[in-house]
Amino acid sequence: MAKGSDVHMAHSNDLTLPPLSLLPAVLAAARSGSFSAAANEMDVTHSVISRHVSQVEQWLGYDLFERYGRGVRPTPDGQRFLRDAQCAIDLLSQGAQPWRKRRGPDVIKVSLLPSYARIWFLALVPDIERDLDVRLELEISERLADFNDGQTDIAIRCGKGQWPGTKSSMLFSDQLIPLVSRRLLKGRDPGELDASDVAAMPLLHDSDTTGWRHWLDMQGIKFRQKPSDRRFEDYSVVLSAAESGIGVALTRLPFARATIAKHDLVTLPFAPVQSPLATYLVQPAYEQRPAVRSVAERLTHAASACK
Repeated sequence: MAKGSDVHMAHSNDLTLPPLSLLPAVLAAARSGSFSAAANEMDVTHSVISRHVSQVEQWLGYDLFERYGRGVRPTPDGQRFLRDAQCAIDLLSQGAQPWRKRRGPDVIKVSLLPSYARIWFLALVPDIERDLDVRLELEISERLADFNDGQTDIAIRCGKGQWPGTKSSMLFSDQLIPLVSRRLLKGRDPGELDASDVAAMPLLHDSDTTGWRHWLDMQGIKFRQKPSDRRFEDYSVVLSAAESGIGVALTRLPFARATIAKHDLVTLPFAPVQSPLATYLVQPAYEQRPAVRSVAERLTHAASACK
């Protein structure tokens, strides 16, 4: 028996695995940009971080970090190793998950913009949590989700569906039509307005000028920024501003159909224009655990029901 164990151990020692117990310190240093910050994050001393990094560098045979001032930054070789190491640790964690005894609902971390939360997502949370026995932990933020830090399972973002190191599936493809309040119309008949009349109004932008720039281009009008135009980060604020008569907004159908219906706004009689941007469900490129896949499928189904 002992002999068999010796053979097994010899085989294990032949595996070219890095010292896994040292990797958390290395990854913490990369995240924080300094050994001191990594030490605070892990509640250890600076020397422990330095020693762990040094041991991994010795095993690899090259430097992971270059030092500057009081900070560190990954070398080109270090960037490649750290990316692969983080993915490997995430995979190990996910692979072990089914074998761990559950102590409560699976926690799924979702990153999304405030407008997506208010207009669409929050109403779905109770049913998803009940039906799938999960708890959705929301990060409602304007910043792009960083899947490399292991803090996000799913992100819902607006864009062209191309984010490095991720896979994405379209939830909504927006249709753009001008929306205006009766206050801003000042008694004019909406049917008598042409595209140049719309362009002369104060335009309300959602995050950036892409929507209006594209809509005007499709009408044969060059977009020109005006002092009266306004930009908001949150689409629900855009709608409220339009209802107040501050300017003219663009629809985002079908994503915001129900919310738009709650506002006292007039849809101008123009044909819908397909937005160059869309709403995507974004996940890391590696395989996700079953509970995350179930939530992603549920969100995809909920989005399709809005169309």
